[in-house]
Amino acid sequence: MSVRWFGGRGTGHTDVRYPARARALASDIGAAWLCGAWPGSQVATAQRPGRTVTILGRARCEPEVLQRWVRHGVPDSAPTALAGAYTIVEVTEHATVVFTDPGWIQPIYTAATTDGAPLWGSSSLALACLVGADVDDTWLHEHLHPGPGVEPGTGERSAFAGITPVPPGARLTITSSEITIRPLATATSAVSPRPAESLRAALQDTVAGVAEGRTGAAVAADCSGGMDSTSLAMLLAHHRPCGGSAAAGVVAVTVHPVGITSGGDLDYARAAIDYARTGRVQSLEHLLCALGDGHVPYGRMDELVPATDEPAPSTIAIARFDAELAMLAGRGIGDLVTGDGGDTLLGPQPGYLPDLAATATVRAQAELVRHALGWARLRRTAVWPLLTQARAAAVRGERGEAARTRAAMRVVARTARADAQITEQLHGISLHNPFTDPRVVDAALVVPGPLRAGPGDYKPLLRRAMAGLLPETVTARRTKGDFTPDQYRGLRRHLQALTGLVDGELAARGLIDPIRYRALLTRAAAGAPGIGFHQLNPVVAAEVWMRALRQAPAAARWASATEDPSARASTRHRSEVSR
Repeated sequence: MSVRWFGGRGTGHTDVRYPARARALASDIGAAWLCGAWPGSQVATAQRPGRTVTILGRARCEPEVLQRWVRHGVPDSAPTALAGAYTIVEVTEHATVVFTDPGWIQPIYTAATTDGAPLWGSSSLALACLVGADVDDTWLHEHLHPGPGVEPGTGERSAFAGITPVPPGARLTITSSEITIRPLATATSAVSPRPAESLRAALQDTVAGVAEGRTGAAVAADCSGGMDSTSLAMLLAHHRPCGGSAAAGVVAVTVHPVGITSGGDLDYARAAIDYARTGRVQSLEHLLCALGDGHVPYGRMDELVPATDEPAPSTIAIARFDAELAMLAGRGIGDLVTGDGGDTLLGPQPGYLPDLAATATVRAQAELVRHALGWARLRRTAVWPLLTQARAAAVRGERGEAARTRAAMRVVARTARADAQITEQLHGISLHNPFTDPRVVDAALVVPGPLRAGPGDYKPLLRRAMAGLLPETVTARRTKGDFTPDQYRGLRRHLQALTGLVDGELAARGLIDPIRYRALLTRAAAGAPGIGFHQLNPVVAAEVWMRALRQAPAAARWASATEDPSARASTRHRSEVSR
């Protein structure tokens, strides 16, 4: 299957070129297009003479809202007006305006054609193919060797030279000759008197958008037995309590080692599903995905990983991921909900300690010492380094924990787009990560870090939000499945192929020292201490990605004159709006 993306070029050119197999978003103004097999639930369009407005992605939009926008123009508040993750494209005779989503779940990029015309799109890979751009070595170096305290991929570069990311939550205006970008004001979320209820409502709205988009068809959700994925699976199941048949219900997927039918994640997942079934949920199916030696990490990477916008987080575990996807695709399921991002947003982390250190009150300083002691005990380390680092960060005036977490969530969302491109290309399945949705992030971040992610209580905000939805056995869980042993098994099983990888494209570009990485791989496979998979996996994933770029057919190309795509305006998802 091909890459699913949308884009366009400057309005006003008399000779508008289209990518091959593209469909025009507007029948009367050929400045924007849609490429790939888009589900009808993810494209909503309204058109009247001179203006077309399209919502792309997962959004709960009432028809009258879309009709108002096509009559009067799209307001700056539109990107935060609806629940879900979406991009809005407004096409008129004079300009195309793109409202980027605040969560960076659907990244937008800009470029220029060889004749200087502005070009934009939702896939940096597709744009790179259209303009002939190569991988950006500077971006790749930062990706592989991020500086201390710096999140990779937060700058002004994409993985391809000359392809520029547009900031999330911005208004992008494309005319015949130029591109302008204006940040949109972000409303500050009010502190809720019931933050747990607000978080639950935001998550419920998000999963409802997935469920309602596939009327009459089952929707799948990961259900590992951990708090994040299991919460989403149960919210989804309660939104579709009866459904009339299993075909319209929810499929909760739990992966497990072949031959192991109880214990660990399986028991927690079963407890959650049994608890839901004791209530009014009847159309919830528990699907077990057994994994054997053929699904260990590092296997089948060259075979399965397609070309994507950047190295995908799922690269290392692609054999396992593909097994789950293939099982779902065989049942005709087109949507999968995962708990990715939950740990970053709600999991324990000491990043809020500088906030306490910067607050010059006796209460805050006492809280700082108490929480630092808690983290030191949890990590089995001395407390003084934590206190020293927190106070030094406060003196430097670093951003607060909420701002850093919001930025980190945007990186999680943007990198997850590469995983979504894998699911779309391999099996036509749409991937959804509700914890990255802007409304969910807002609802969580109004709660101070010590109350949301402290050392003494595991995900207390999420636990309170899920009250009555999960059994106590799940909400009391303080651990999660550990796949480190699987990584060691995969590393040993595929060591020869992995050592061959490090002599590839990255080494040829001078981005890694192949001798050093071969030694790291060998020592890690032998179980040597002090070597983390965070040192190895980014290099392996990037090399696999580079190979996929070289071996895969072009993700996009300009149509030839005989293909005449401009005559094929897309009407499949359009609702006409009268004057």
